[in-house]
Amino acid sequence: MRPAFLRTLSARILAGFAVLILVFGATMIWIVAYMNDLRSEIEVIRTRYLKLTIVSKDLAGQQQMLFAYLRDEMAGEGTPTMVSRRLHRLRNARGDLIVRLTTTLDGMRDLPRGHGAAVRRYLDRVDAMGRTIDGLGVTYDALLAAPPIERSLATAPPAVEPTRLQAGLAAKERLLEAEHRLFQSMGELADQLRVRTERIAENLEYNASRLRLYTGIMGLVAVLVGLLVTAWVTMSLRPLGRLRSASRRIAAGEYGSRIDERGPAEVADLAREFNAMGRAVEERERELVRSERLAAVGKMAAMITHEVRNPLSSIALNTELLEEELAAAPGEARDICRAITREVDRLTAITEEYLSFARLPKPRLAAGSLVTLVDDLVRFVREDLAARKVAIHVEHATDVPAARCDEGQIRQALLNLVRNAAEAVSGQGGGQVWVRTGARDEVVTVEVQDDGPGIAPELRDRLFDPFVSTKDGGTGLGLALTHQIIKDHGGAIEVASTPGAGATFTLSLPRA
Repeated sequence: MRPAFLRTLSARILAGFAVLILVFGATMIWIVAYMNDLRSEIEVIRTRYLKLTIVSKDLAGQQQMLFAYLRDEMAGEGTPTMVSRRLHRLRNARGDLIVRLTTTLDGMRDLPRGHGAAVRRYLDRVDAMGRTIDGLGVTYDALLAAPPIERSLATAPPAVEPTRLQAGLAAKERLLEAEHRLFQSMGELADQLRVRTERIAENLEYNASRLRLYTGIMGLVAVLVGLLVTAWVTMSLRPLGRLRSASRRIAAGEYGSRIDERGPAEVADLAREFNAMGRAVEERERELVRSERLAAVGKMAAMITHEVRNPLSSIALNTELLEEELAAAPGEARDICRAITREVDRLTAITEEYLSFARLPKPRLAAGSLVTLVDDLVRFVREDLAARKVAIHVEHATDVPAARCDEGQIRQALLNLVRNAAEAVSGQGGGQVWVRTGARDEVVTVEVQDDGPGIAPELRDRLFDPFVSTKDGGTGLGLALTHQIIKDHGGAIEVASTPGAGATFTLSLPRA
């Protein structure tokens, strides 16, 4: 079941392009977001981890220099003042590096994507180092009170100096052990930061390659979606090709051409209007052909009637005179004269029918009651129909309005329909005929229905053409004359019939 908002062609095209824009937009947003993540990672490496790695490496190097001085170089200094200055410089440089490392790590506490936890662990280790370094201050004071240098050991007074020197030597040993542990810890921290920096860089390379892969895949998906949308729009526009082909067939004279009315709402509406136009054109063409035939028949009828009426009058007159002369003759001769008279009367009636068809005047329209007209007509034909075992019934709707008509011509049209219905049912031994009046919208209607054999489907479209008749020996002018009368009134005549179930003729005339 297609959603309601996709029933129109414009909605389908807009939906297709909306999907295409959404796919391309989602692709671009994803790529930009991914690139922002990569840029953030690169920024973290460039401004934070790379700096941490360098500072931690410098700190480990400074710690190594301090440890090496305590272990190897301090004993060769000339004076305690030189030891104090050198140790002060080395310790201050280390302290500055500790501060730089702590400051950098403090600025990385809020980093996303898992960096914060690692930074807090590194910061805890640096804080522990700082506390350890601060705790060594007392030991350094003891060391600087009596630095164990070679010159001091050689010139110390025997009573005082040995005790202080022993304290200095003990402090040195404690410092060497503590500073060695710090050197190991700082080296491990520097290695960990280096390894983490390398891993982040490797992860950046992996993400960059994945970005290229995903960008290609998303681009391919977007292209495929674009192709699918294009194909969908093309399929949605395909009914327009059918309309174009049908228009060409109509232009070529195939007025019966019809197209499928399925598809988008606009196309379905256009197809329905096109089919309605085709039916109207076909009906108009049929009316044109019928009018041309009627005009030709009228001219022929006038000519034939003019040529035939005078000879027929002479034949009728001479036959009557001959019948009078043969009054005393045997009955067979008189019967022959009577037969000639009947045939002459029949031919006269036919010529009069042709003549009335040829000289059909324009209707004089006025307000008239179809109810009264129908009642008078039924009273006129009831006895004749009853003799042929045909029962006629009249049914009037309530408040049937007056129609705009020429009552004489409408009476002639209804008389033709009633006689046709009676002949249809009498041919099968009798039956029923109904005449109904009513109104709908702006028209007044009269229905003539019978329960006869009905009308064959192949004759229905040609029923109102001249010389088309469903009766043996019929002229085929009665329904053509009725159609012309109704058409001249600005009305319409419709026929509905099911073979074996009778026929219904409906006349529609404008309201007065």
